[in-house]
Amino acid sequence: METRALDRRTEIDVAKGFALFLVVFAHVLDRDSIWAYWIFMFHMPVFFFLSGMTFRPEKYKGLPEFLKDKWKKRVVPYLIVTFIGLCICMIRPDYRQPVLDRGWKDILLWIFYYGQPVELYVGQIWFLMGLFMAELFAYLWFRILGQRPLWVRCYSLLFLGWAAVNMNQVNDVFRTIFPMFHRLPWKMDTGVCAAVFLIAGYYTTKTKLLERTGSLVWFLIPFCTWLSYYFGPRMYGYVNMCDCTYSPGPFFFLVAFLGSASLVFTAFLCKNWKFWEYCGRYSLPMFSAQTFAIYWVLEGIAKVTGQMYIPRHTMPGHKVSLLVSIGAFALMVIFVYPWHVYQKKRAEGVLFLRKTTKK
Repeated sequence: METRALDRRTEIDVAKGFALFLVVFAHVLDRDSIWAYWIFMFHMPVFFFLSGMTFRPEKYKGLPEFLKDKWKKRVVPYLIVTFIGLCICMIRPDYRQPVLDRGWKDILLWIFYYGQPVELYVGQIWFLMGLFMAELFAYLWFRILGQRPLWVRCYSLLFLGWAAVNMNQVNDVFRTIFPMFHRLPWKMDTGVCAAVFLIAGYYTTKTKLLERTGSLVWFLIPFCTWLSYYFGPRMYGYVNMCDCTYSPGPFFFLVAFLGSASLVFTAFLCKNWKFWEYCGRYSLPMFSAQTFAIYWVLEGIAKVTGQMYIPRHTMPGHKVSLLVSIGAFALMVIFVYPWHVYQKKRAEGVLFLRKTTKK
């Protein structure tokens, strides 16, 4: 979810904007809602897929250069956002008490070992740690297998996918060896699965698959959407990449890729929609702020009605969940607008300086 790039593909930004709203909606809906089940099956895979569409492992001279770059772009923002979330939670008593009840030892363990802050309202930032590990695995895959015959690469990806949906068994073995931990560190287990989508996104760009679909997208969008729904929530329940909770492997990847394809094809048709491009361009700060935005909307409702709803637990229905999601999304958009104005003025200043220098 990078917010800056020299050369941007607007359809990727639009797709990130669409996916970001679905993330918010899924985290407001009651957890037993069939719509929540459906969105959870592809809303994070599509972000890894989109990251893969801009992934360029060939530009790095070696692993040290790769790690240095990704540490700066993934791990450092993860730590900054986590620190900001911690500060906000320490300011408000209602947010601070769950942190104190959990205990600092556990809080720090989840931040620095598991790569997933708990009780800090920025738990979703695990995505950056998962992306860091996914990019590392994908980079190593390209270095070792990138030039191998097609059948070798295909079978290796099948093995990677099989390993991904069975990572909880690896975690079980890990727990027997290290009983103080209940899973691998730094979202390594999630990163294995995410690497599959990252590599798929890379080859989508390399083969110009989107550009080749042409008018077929009008057929592919409803076709992929219906199939992802049929083989997803209608057949299986809760799926969550963060927790390594998957439906049987072939169905999980089928639904995740179909749902991702439907969203990306739609974004390709709507690549000139400036609002969604704006949301996708600033998807990282918006994504980081989503939980705070959701609770601020719900706290506002509570002040007016006296009823406090808990997202994913006590929401009264899909319509209310949708309205809350729209309200939270609007707050997220407003939240990043000052940064947008700053970036725009900065870009104009750089352009003016270049013109002046040429003269």
